[in-house]
Amino acid sequence: MAEPTAAPSETPAAPSEFGEYHNLSELFHLLNYTYTSCEFSLDENAKRVAVFVLYLAIFVVGLVENLLVVWVNWQSRGSRSLVNLYVLHMAIADLGVLLSLPVWMLEVMLDYTWLWGSFLCRFTHYFYFANMYASIFLLTCLSVDRYVSLRGSSPFWHRHQHRGRRIICACVWVLAAAIPFVEVSHMQLVNTGDPICIFMAPFETYDEWALAVSLATTAVGFLIPFPIIAVFNVLTARLVRRSKPEGGRHCLLIYSYIVAFLLSWLPFHVLLTLLTLDGTHIVLHCSFAHFLYFFYDIIDCLTLMHCVLNPILYNFLSKSFRSKLISAVVRYVPKDAAGQKGAEGSSSSTQHSVVITKDGGAPS
Repeated sequence: MAEPTAAPSETPAAPSEFGEYHNLSELFHLLNYTYTSCEFSLDENAKRVAVFVLYLAIFVVGLVENLLVVWVNWQSRGSRSLVNLYVLHMAIADLGVLLSLPVWMLEVMLDYTWLWGSFLCRFTHYFYFANMYASIFLLTCLSVDRYVSLRGSSPFWHRHQHRGRRIICACVWVLAAAIPFVEVSHMQLVNTGDPICIFMAPFETYDEWALAVSLATTAVGFLIPFPIIAVFNVLTARLVRRSKPEGGRHCLLIYSYIVAFLLSWLPFHVLLTLLTLDGTHIVLHCSFAHFLYFFYDIIDCLTLMHCVLNPILYNFLSKSFRSKLISAVVRYVPKDAAGQKGAEGSSSSTQHSVVITKDGGAPS
């Protein structure tokens, strides 16, 4: 998870307390502002409770949704539908993000005291970032592949598309696993009374490190994938509308993919960039900066909404997914032979229709 912000009312520790290393948030305060002179009061305890409740709600709802998605799509993993493959991997990545939430929930309630040792300080952050990037990259690949499938592809790709998508998914996981190493290598457990797990860097070059890490996170996690997701979904919606005049509802669903990604990530990256540039490249008003620091944790928490929205948009809004889910549940419910036969017949006649294919038209 992103580094916790220190309470705005607290005075940053002097450089000598940490030697040549410092917490990102404390450096923001130390180098940019003295908040004791800023008349701005917000309830930190209320914020911690609100963030904990948000974490808990996202964890419970997202866990149930993504487990169902993995369960249903795993049973139809032999399908050559690109949705089954990308959505299955995306749900696994979102599950990885969600499984790190109990640690963040406890950390918030303990005022960012870290109780799990040096190894988990780095591994938990690495596990979170790797799965987060994998989810974003898989969503990007899905957007491109959906358009390519609808527009038509070369005979070579048509023959080898399933193997190609497996290779793409494997490459996504390798890339997502490699990217977090730079940032996580600077995560350290620091004992300043209560142990805290924070991003550390040499004090003399901290501005450069903070700016580089912030801009890299924004570029890789938003500036590169979002235009790809937006462009290819818009192109897909136009093809759907052109080929199927009554496909207005399907176009709205496609546009909702863009909106969901934008709402999940844009506020966080704008806030992260402002706080990183503040004091060195731009100057924010004291009260406004104080306000941004206070809401940083809440905005950071809301980025996890993609773990809740992805299963809904890419699975539960599909009639065929709901049919597969019902069919899968019915297998474990006592039933007579006739009912079982009817359920199996219904299941075999459905296909995952969220994906737009050349033969299938638009998602349902």
